[in-house]
Amino acid sequence: MKPESHVHVIVIGGGAAGLAAAAAVEQAGLSCQLLEAQTRLGGRIRTVPLRSGGLFDEGAQMVNGDMHAVLGLASQAGLHLSPVPRTGIGLCLAGQNTRRFEDLISVGELHELLEEQVVRWDSPGEVLRALRLKLAWWNTPWESPGEAGRGLRLLVERRTAPKESLAAALRALLLEAEEHAMAYSHFSEILGAAPEDVHAQAVRDIFARYASERDDLEFQVAGGMIGIVDQLASELRHRPRLGAPVERIRTTGDRVEVIAAAGVWTADHAIVAVPPPAARRITFEMDNSDELAALLASFAAGAMIKTVLVFDRAFWRLKGFSGTALFADTPGLAVVDGSGDGPFPPRLTAFLGGPLARQWAVLSQEARHDLLLGRLSRVFGEAVGAPLEIGEAVWIDHPWSGGGYNATVRVGGDPDAVARLSAWGGRVRFAGAEVAGRFWGYVEGAIHSGRSVARQIAGTAGAGVFCETGSPRATSR
Repeated sequence: MKPESHVHVIVIGGGAAGLAAAAAVEQAGLSCQLLEAQTRLGGRIRTVPLRSGGLFDEGAQMVNGDMHAVLGLASQAGLHLSPVPRTGIGLCLAGQNTRRFEDLISVGELHELLEEQVVRWDSPGEVLRALRLKLAWWNTPWESPGEAGRGLRLLVERRTAPKESLAAALRALLLEAEEHAMAYSHFSEILGAAPEDVHAQAVRDIFARYASERDDLEFQVAGGMIGIVDQLASELRHRPRLGAPVERIRTTGDRVEVIAAAGVWTADHAIVAVPPPAARRITFEMDNSDELAALLASFAAGAMIKTVLVFDRAFWRLKGFSGTALFADTPGLAVVDGSGDGPFPPRLTAFLGGPLARQWAVLSQEARHDLLLGRLSRVFGEAVGAPLEIGEAVWIDHPWSGGGYNATVRVGGDPDAVARLSAWGGRVRFAGAEVAGRFWGYVEGAIHSGRSVARQIAGTAGAGVFCETGSPRATSR
C-alpha cells in the first residue's frame, strides 16, 4: 500500500498526552500527523451534557493548584475553575459503624507508612533503611495488645496474598480492622484493581511521582475537562486523523512505518501515546519487540464505574456532611460532592473501582443504581434515594483506553515497567499518564509526558543519535 505521506513524527493516540506531544512537535518546527482510533479526541476525557443542566465529566475531572500545565491551558481557553466543595464532615462506613475520617488514619499517613514498608531489595541503601526501621519498630513498645495480637497473627498465619503485592504490604502495617478495610477500599478505588493484584513497589513509585503536597481534589473545570482537550487541539496546525486505529508499527532503517486501518504513514519517529493495554493491540516489528511486549504485558487495566447523582438541594450539607464518603465494607466505593459554583443543581459523584466494579458492570443499569443508592442511603439518609437525574460511565475493558482510571503494574509484572517504558528510546517512544514522571495517572502527567517526549525527539532530530535497539543509550535499567 502506498504511504499517505511522510512526516517527521507520527503520534498515535488523541488523548491529552498525544495532543500535547503533537502540539509540541509542531511548535519545534517539525511536521506531525496524529492518528486516533476513535471518532473523537480526548481519550479518557469525555464530557457530556445532563438533562438537569450542567455537564458530566465521565472520565478525568479534578485538578489541584500545582497542576500547572492544566491550569495554563484552562487560562488560555478562558475556562473557569470551580472549587470542589469540601466543608463538613467526611465519613467512612465500615459494617454497621459510621466513622469520621478524622478518627481514622489519614490517607497521607497511610501513604507514608506504605513508603516505609515497601522496600527495593535490589538497592543496598533501601535494605539498610528497611533494617533501621524494623529495628526501631521492634524497640518501640506496641501501642496496644491489639497491635501485638495482629503482629503475632501475621507471623503465624499462612500468607493469603502474593508477597510483592500491595495487599501483603497493607497487612504488614498491622492496622486496626476498620482502618485496614478503609485502606483496602481506598486503594481498590484509586487503582481500579484489587490490592492483591497490584505490585507494591509500583505503587510506591506512584507516590513518588505525585509532585505536590496538595490534595488532588481542589478544582474542576466548570465547562468540563473537554475544554482542556479543545485547547490542546486548537494548537495543532495539521488536522488529526480520526477513526484510524493503528494495527502495526515497523521500523525499517531510518524510518518508521505506521499501518492503520485508514492507510499507511511513514515518519522519522513515532510517539505511542495510548495506555499500555491499548498499545498491546498494536503489532510492533522492531528490534527488542519481545522486551517491549513484556513491558506492556506488565500493566493491567483498571476497572471503574463513575456515577453522578443530581439533586434539587444539597441535603448532606444541612447535616454537616462534606459529601465525601468511603465505604470500607464495599471495597472500591467512594463519593465526593461534585457540585460546581455555577447555577446548576448540586450533585454527588460516586466512584466504584476494582473487582466490585467488574461485578456490577454485568448487571443492568437499573440494578447498579439500586445497589449504589442503597449504600449511599446508609450514610446520607433516605433523601439520597430520589435524585433528579443519574448519569453513569463504565470504564471497563475499553478497546482504546483499557479502563479507568489507569493501568497499573500487576503482580508478576516488571516493577520498573513505568520507568523503563518512559525511558524507551529509538525511533518509537512512549508517552501517557501511565508513564509520566510527574503526576502519574493524571491529565497533568499525560500532558507533561507528551511534551517531554516531543522535546526529546526535537532535540535529537537529524542528529543521528538514535539506536534501533529500543533502549536509550547511556541509560541503565
